Amino acid sequence: MIYALLLVCLIPLNSFSQEILETVEVTETSFFDFWEEDTDSKIFSGKKNTVTDLKKIPQLQTNNYRLATSQTAGLLISEVPNESLAAITYRGLGDPHESFNILLLQDGLPVAADMYGYPAHYFSPALPMMSKFQFVRGGAGLLYGPQPMGVINYISTPLVQGQPLSGKVAVTGGSFNLLTTNNAIYGSKGDNSYAIEYYRRQGDGPQKINSNFEADYLQIRNTTFKGRNKFKVAFNGYNSDHGETGGFAKSPGANRNVYGDDQDVASKRHDRLKVSRAQISTGVEHKIGDDSEVHVNLWVNAYRRYSKRQSGSGFGTFATGATNEITTQQYYGYNGEARYLRNYSAFGNKHTLTAGVLYFNLISPIMVETGARADSNHGTVTRRLERTTHTNSFFVENRFSFERLIVTPGVRVESIRQSIEERKSPNSPLRDAEDTVNQPLFGLAVAYHTSDNSQVYANISESYKPVTYADAVPLNASTTVSEDIDPSKIVNYELGYRGQSPLMNWDASAFYIYYGNKFGQVGTGSGINIQNTGAGTHKGFDLSSEFKLSHLVQRLKPSGDFNLYGNIAVLDAKFTNGPLRDKNPQYAPKSIIRTGMIYNKEDKVKVALMWVMVSSHFGDDNNTDNFEIPYYSVLDLTADWNISKSWMASLGINNLLDREYYSRVRADGIAWALGRNVYAGATYNF
Repeated sequence: MIYALLLVCLIPLNSFSQEILETVEVTETSFFDFWEEDTDSKIFSGKKNTVTDLKKIPQLQTNNYRLATSQTAGLLISEVPNESLAAITYRGLGDPHESFNILLLQDGLPVAADMYGYPAHYFSPALPMMSKFQFVRGGAGLLYGPQPMGVINYISTPLVQGQPLSGKVAVTGGSFNLLTTNNAIYGSKGDNSYAIEYYRRQGDGPQKINSNFEADYLQIRNTTFKGRNKFKVAFNGYNSDHGETGGFAKSPGANRNVYGDDQDVASKRHDRLKVSRAQISTGVEHKIGDDSEVHVNLWVNAYRRYSKRQSGSGFGTFATGATNEITTQQYYGYNGEARYLRNYSAFGNKHTLTAGVLYFNLISPIMVETGARADSNHGTVTRRLERTTHTNSFFVENRFSFERLIVTPGVRVESIRQSIEERKSPNSPLRDAEDTVNQPLFGLAVAYHTSDNSQVYANISESYKPVTYADAVPLNASTTVSEDIDPSKIVNYELGYRGQSPLMNWDASAFYIYYGNKFGQVGTGSGINIQNTGAGTHKGFDLSSEFKLSHLVQRLKPSGDFNLYGNIAVLDAKFTNGPLRDKNPQYAPKSIIRTGMIYNKEDKVKVALMWVMVSSHFGDDNNTDNFEIPYYSVLDLTADWNISKSWMASLGINNLLDREYYSRVRADGIAWALGRNVYAGATYNF
């Protein structure tokens, strides 16, 4: 079915209908707003970007990223059983752990601990609190930062003037004693509009010991509308505590927790991860005139990451050490960004200029302790480090419009200064490193509108991956670092065709990515060396399509909207030189196929059947047998029923066919994905 559906993408629009509608006037239920030309002060013309409206599918009651990304081609989710964080990668461009190589934003602001020096996403926005997310591939380097995979921007429910008091209270229960609550109050008074939103999830997890988790999200927002100005103030808070149960071994052996034997058993009984985050932001959007505007955002944030991990563990083995290692990392940042956009006329056409500057400043102390017992919460301090990141980024793009042809050149200059200094360490002498890089990034995007609702697009964009703290001075004393390690440079090429009609939406593109100076870990155990592992190429194509079945078969229309969707990503990724030549990069499956059906009856009843299929691949660059991830497929069913104006019931069955599989392998072993699990809940809207 998936192949037949995707072949429809190649059939001309005229084969279905001679009627052509303006893009913004397509009124049928659409689960893909395939692209945007611009939004706020940002230009997207000619770039591959997708906007997914989360309100047009059954409401997500948990942080299930497999469901949230089911209609986005190419995104690979490395599933964490207790949903502690998002683990996302794209086109085989890096380790998905903590979404290291992709930038996550919430309402346009970074949520990473340090988007340059240590781009780990210990926090991911709560999906039930979001209204949509936007994924901009490759070319995001000029808009937001240097990340090679691009950016995912999670967008909260918009606040508007004149909105009457409203809100909701939602409670959901599910397998493994899952309990979530999602509560919100929205309203406005005079020129002010506000929202107070709180989401909590907790559960015991699949293992009998140490897989319990709890997480709290709080969001408070206020927007004031004054003439040509919109003032914004927001607070985001997060606190979580998760057990880390360890992984499973691939084959039997002494002291091993073997995959396939008993999912209930945890190989680590005492390991925990606790993360807290607070961010205060303020901003103003000012329309200077009818043709220009400026956006300014200021934000401060504080992260705290605490982990304790028992010694004496290995790949899928039971931890046997009598001591543990306790690590406390803190991140304190104060940041600002200003963007300017101006529409102007020249050469008989209208054009758009956007420019801006980002100031990013972060201080990050880290402390490592050795606990006297396997379950110690504190211990003897063995290491202290001080880390800092100071960044000034300048960017400018100009969209030149010539009737149906749009050309958008752009440049971004990253000035990144990082430092790391050991204050206490078992190593001698104490290590430190400091580096300043001025890195220009260039891009060119072209779009040609073949009709009012379709276009051919192409872009070339550069990305950049600086050496991180952990690469410069690794915490593991036995890990060495090559003296000549260089940052990575990535060049993305994309050519595609996209559009929409009353019957369907589509986006088909081919890509070629050159990844120079990749760096990573080579070796195992006490012989690990961080070095440049060579260059690589990533090439393939993406096809996405949505077919509006009820529009084609008119007699189904009174029964609601039946939409079929399908997308496929085909990838050929290899190291082309260096010590890993001819091997496949980690998490680079040759194909990812997603398909399903979504039914919507006037927003009163929504049902979604979603299926994902991922081909076999490796969880490491060395392509070792232990890290092989076999082919897997997962089918999910979710549904909403608005019983009345005030009450809604929700039901979900994840992994409907109860497949046994895994999509994540780390140094401690295989992360066994959840079998069939269910949830049900009720929402009261007022």
